[in-house]
Amino acid sequence: MRELRNSKAGDRPDLDHQSLTATDRRVLAWLGVNLVVFGHVVLFETPLWLTYAYNGLLYLVGVGIAWRSPQIRDVFVLGSVAGVLEVGVDAFLVSTGSLVYPQSLPMLVSSPLYMPIAWALVVTYFGYLGRRLAAVAGPVAATVGPAVSAMLLVGGFEYGAHYAGIWSYATAPFAMLGTVPAFIVVAEGAMFAALYWIVRLRRPLLGGVGFAAVISVCYVGSYTLFAALGG
Repeated sequence: MRELRNSKAGDRPDLDHQSLTATDRRVLAWLGVNLVVFGHVVLFETPLWLTYAYNGLLYLVGVGIAWRSPQIRDVFVLGSVAGVLEVGVDAFLVSTGSLVYPQSLPMLVSSPLYMPIAWALVVTYFGYLGRRLAAVAGPVAATVGPAVSAMLLVGGFEYGAHYAGIWSYATAPFAMLGTVPAFIVVAEGAMFAALYWIVRLRRPLLGGVGFAAVISVCYVGSYTLFAALGG
């Protein structure tokens, strides 16, 4: 009877995993602030320096959350490493003539100086989302959830950036989805589908290098595939 009771208890979902934790609330608030300041940049004619300031402040918020919340600390480090290394594939996108940045911005290689920070933020958001989905609903949800969410949220960032004058896409192989190339949306869905499997290793420095490689493979591979489809 004791074994039967233990078996039934083990079949029930962990209520702690299903409840919002303090870290969950901090990350949701952090994301909410990000959406508000991005909306300000998109809807109002703000100077470009404000984009740098907002990203810097959001990153400092992330440092504070990571300091207080060990559950997200390794994901934040992973995102920060991947964000710095992502500038390599950004240079590839610029070299194709597809991705265009304003020339007045301080640059790191071919990317605005704030871009590694922006990538650190989104990688942390979706890396933590995957970890929480895995705890609540398993690895399939942890794979699909960040992929779909990233295609919507990051796609929204891409779309808004065009109207804010932060960056834009001049050309694209095969097809555009409004102002965003189809290959960009597909690549971002694929890379964030892989993120949970890297986060779960809990090796943030190596994971950051690994996810930067995934970002590069997804962008270059998607561009090449869509260029072939487009003739």
